[in-house]
Formats: sequence, structure tokens, C-alpha cells
Amino acid sequence: MRALILILPALVLTGCERAPMVIFADSSITLPDDPLDLPPGAGVDAVIANCTACHSPSTMLQQPRLSREQWLATVTKMREVYKAPINEPDIPLIVDYLAAVQQGTEGQAER
Repeated sequence: MRALILILPALVLTGCERAPMVIFADSSITLPDDPLDLPPGAGVDAVIANCTACHSPSTMLQQPRLSREQWLATVTKMREVYKAPINEPDIPLIVDYLAAVQQGTEGQAER
């Protein structure tokens, strides 16, 4: 019985035609440059340290306008649901920065 189990697949395969040859061509994708930098402002260093590993500056700056509470919920979701390595003490800095950038008040705290 054991010999039949080993021989049967070999017999079945010998009756098959040879599989077509598949050739894979090298391909590459050129991603666009993301030359946009984050505007200066209080909290920008926290955003760079915690967010830019996954999000480009242009992606962050093109988000719909959110309130501070909505940014807090978003950053909390990134940390708790998606397990983003966001330092807890940086959360208020990140939230305040993102809300300020969308309000056009970035950099005012440093002036």
C-alpha cells in the first residue's frame, strides 16, 4: 500500500505535458520624490520622530482638516490599533502640531 502511495503520483505526473516555461522580467517602480518638508513649529520634532517612518510629509499635510480632538483620536488609533511605536509623552506635541499646521498657525509658538 505504501509503495502504491509513492508510485501513484509519479505515474500521474508522467502522463502530464510539460508545464509551460514562465519567464519573469525584471521591473522596477520609480516612486515620486517627496520634496515637501514639514513646516517648522512646536512639535515638529515629535512628528518627525514618531510619524515619518510610515507617513511622508506630503501625506500628513494633505489630510482633511481635523479638530484637535479628531487628531488625538487618530494618533491614539495609530498607537493602539496599528501598534505604531509612538512615544506616549509625544502624543500632545504631535496632536497640537498637526492641528496647528492645518489652522495655518505653525511656527507661531517659536516666534
